[in-house]
Amino acid sequence: MNSQTIKDKLNQMLEDEIKVYPCKNLRASNLGHPCERYLYLLLTQWEEQKAHDKGLQSIFDLGNHMEDFVISQLKKAGFEIITPNNRNWKIEVKGGIISGREDVRIKAENGELIPCEIKGLSPNEFEKLNSIEDFLNSKKYYVRAYPTQLFIYLYKFEKEYGFFCLVNKVTGEIKPIEMHLDYDFGEKCLEKAERIYKAIEDKKIPEPICDPSVCEKCSLQHICGSHLVKSTDIELDDELDNLLDKKEQLQPYVSQLEEVKEQIKKKVGDREKVLTGKYLIERKSFEKKSYTVPGRTEWRMTFKKLG
Repeated sequence: MNSQTIKDKLNQMLEDEIKVYPCKNLRASNLGHPCERYLYLLLTQWEEQKAHDKGLQSIFDLGNHMEDFVISQLKKAGFEIITPNNRNWKIEVKGGIISGREDVRIKAENGELIPCEIKGLSPNEFEKLNSIEDFLNSKKYYVRAYPTQLFIYLYKFEKEYGFFCLVNKVTGEIKPIEMHLDYDFGEKCLEKAERIYKAIEDKKIPEPICDPSVCEKCSLQHICGSHLVKSTDIELDDELDNLLDKKEQLQPYVSQLEEVKEQIKKKVGDREKVLTGKYLIERKSFEKKSYTVPGRTEWRMTFKKLG
């Protein structure tokens, strides 16, 4: 046995775990997805999904252990934690249902069982999220979707508030964030569900969102047909984001601006598309006509701030 043997067996284990599951109704966990076209296709052509890779499967496995870790820590801190026996339930909306499965419930001082959703996050995301507003303003679409999931739990169980328990994946630190039932926000969530079911009834596919940060990794992009473009290199690099911010700030100062642009070019290198935390960079070739200077291929970059 050697290290390669262990690696091969781990990779095979992850490959064996990867599955595409049926999705025949909206779920609390996916209703917050920003693209209604994706949700329409997920319900009508779920079997066409492209399977995720080993890296994402490993993240899923880690997430399952995060739940056990949080439950253990909360119990050690003196809280009574209830893991519901019947964790699969549904609520009815016009045209269909929304199903759900909450993680745990925490018993309050008065005996009330309060829904709690556990999320493992990178240290960077963990530090950024300190209120529900931070969730809704996140650059990450899946983080913006989390409040919709918890709202459905509060709505189902008629609770005025619930909690996210965020876990720093590196340190194990747990951060509870309280979320109160917001009826205006919730009404928009339920209306969205009804729109999707109505679209399915009418066989009228919704318009796509066309957001590169969402579309690039979409498991149904190949049948959506609206964003079939070259793949983007995703680089969540704070240094590159800071350089692009500095470029905007230094626009009046030509000499400094050129220096920053050269640094950005070096960071981007030969890649044609780079998606950072804040910007989409596209590097396109164009032909310069030959006059006194010999003709050559050059590259032009465009910068679009996300969000």
